[in-house]
Amino acid sequence: MQNNLAELGILNKKEISKFKLSLIKSGINENIRKITTQIGLNTFLKFNFNDIKIPDSKMVFLAIEEANDIYNPILLKHCYRTFFWSSGIALSEGIKTDNELLFIASILHDSGLTDKHNHCCSQQCFANYGGNYAKEFVVKNGMNMNDANVIKKAIDMHLYPSVSRAKFGNEAYLLSKGAGMDVVGSHYFQLPNEFIRTTHNNYSRIDFKEDILRTIKKLKHKENTRADIMSKMGFDKLANKNILDTHF
Repeated sequence: MQNNLAELGILNKKEISKFKLSLIKSGINENIRKITTQIGLNTFLKFNFNDIKIPDSKMVFLAIEEANDIYNPILLKHCYRTFFWSSGIALSEGIKTDNELLFIASILHDSGLTDKHNHCCSQQCFANYGGNYAKEFVVKNGMNMNDANVIKKAIDMHLYPSVSRAKFGNEAYLLSKGAGMDVVGSHYFQLPNEFIRTTHNNYSRIDFKEDILRTIKKLKHKENTRADIMSKMGFDKLANKNILDTHF
């Protein structure tokens, strides 16, 4: 039973406390990193929009086809931006990553929120559902199991505000930061302002805040999943204060 709950992303009491603490700690650490960056004690590598390319592979093409089929235009652009934020953070921190796996994880990470799949939310964590869905999709289309598991793990973990690179890998670490940046504005100071503006020009975030808030509110998330806990802890306030919606 315990393993089944873990696979569904339903947290026990200890895990709930740990998750809530991680949300609080991440907010404090985020403010510290932002301040130390602003005063020059913390620096990140520079780059531009053209330094990041969507990988050109059959599997990426198939993932894009699938994303075009299941997402509305607003959520689809969110997934593209998530890839560019995740890749940008990798460049800013000098992290090597498999761009194909990172892109596929990014473009499919919110499949559990789509009209086609959001029935899952009342039964399990939509992130865990999305991880399994993406894994099945890429394996069905010929990807090896090791790479498929990297994608699954990244999507499984993307709701956590802080993911250990050593424990879960670069792709999981980066997807968590990229998704968090797009939804609540965290980590934006790691990326050049012009890069952020160019990404927005290519993948507009118009109406995204209203759409994601409406989506999270209308879905009946299973109790004690991360989406349920985040909603109860004031997710709407964080999303409403996203600096990306006002300064870029």
